[in-house]
Amino acid sequence: MQMMIIGLINNYLGEFVALGTTLSWSIGIFPFTAASRRLGPNAVNHSRLVLAVVLLTLLSLLFLPLSLPELFSTPLPEHWLWFGLSGVIGLALGDYFAFTSFAILGPRISTIFNTLSPAVALFLGYFVIDERINLVGITGILITIAGVIWLTLSKSAKSAMSDHEFGKKEKGILFGMLSAVCQGVGIVLANKGFTYQLDSDDLPFFQATWLRMICATVVIFIITLFRGKIKEYIMPVVQNKNNGNWYVVAGTIFGPVIGVSLSMLAVSLLHNKPSVAQTIFSLVPIFALPLAYVFYKEKITLKSFAGALIAIAGVVVLIWRNEILSCF
Repeated sequence: MQMMIIGLINNYLGEFVALGTTLSWSIGIFPFTAASRRLGPNAVNHSRLVLAVVLLTLLSLLFLPLSLPELFSTPLPEHWLWFGLSGVIGLALGDYFAFTSFAILGPRISTIFNTLSPAVALFLGYFVIDERINLVGITGILITIAGVIWLTLSKSAKSAMSDHEFGKKEKGILFGMLSAVCQGVGIVLANKGFTYQLDSDDLPFFQATWLRMICATVVIFIITLFRGKIKEYIMPVVQNKNNGNWYVVAGTIFGPVIGVSLSMLAVSLLHNKPSVAQTIFSLVPIFALPLAYVFYKEKITLKSFAGALIAIAGVVVLIWRNEILSCF
């Protein structure tokens, strides 16, 4: 029995890591939602990137056999290109859209749009990395999407959507969709980055995370500087407006540090299968369901439970797509 469990973990290590990613992100969306409503989405996006770069740099120096100059010099130009683009699109742009959607719609409603990401990843992956997935796998993706939509768009969930000081609900929906597109694109570009090797070894996933984060931070601050908005976005953090900084710290630990690092490990393990990784990542609303009960006392209805089971069944079909196909 023990050997069977070990074998299962080894065979599906990438999928298990992706589930760990989803759990970490699910925890992180709650402090990020609170931070976005206290400090503003832009302030949160800028401050958590800076904090993530600092933490990831320290952790990289502690756990990787690299000096600070080597962190910059060892990656190939292709690594900087693809992981950099992945960070700018997935983290800088994607998370800005996500934080705005969180602030308007709340964490549970806004995460439904994550279900668009696997389709985006599958479509783009076909052209960028020649990703192929059989009909059973595509069916699993569709089942997961259906389950998450069933879970999230109940009557009570839709009635909870209301206009907020950060914008109207239509803006929250649009930004949620844009966030999902950016996340799907970012995952495919990161997968492309892992196709380049250093002395027959892939770039360490932790260093890949650091590359994505530092590129996203530099680009977003350059844009903000040209827009003349630095003071506007930084002052809420300097003043610790509404005591929002602690929420930024908690969200950063579970999001950009643990969650994004695990996502890069999952992508590196699931070779040329970003849509599989992104489908598992889209289970955030499922993981958020019990967390919403803990943090906000939201009731778990029978319909929500049924939606969660459908979504999980879709992931099971996706993961075991080859074994299921071989039975026919």
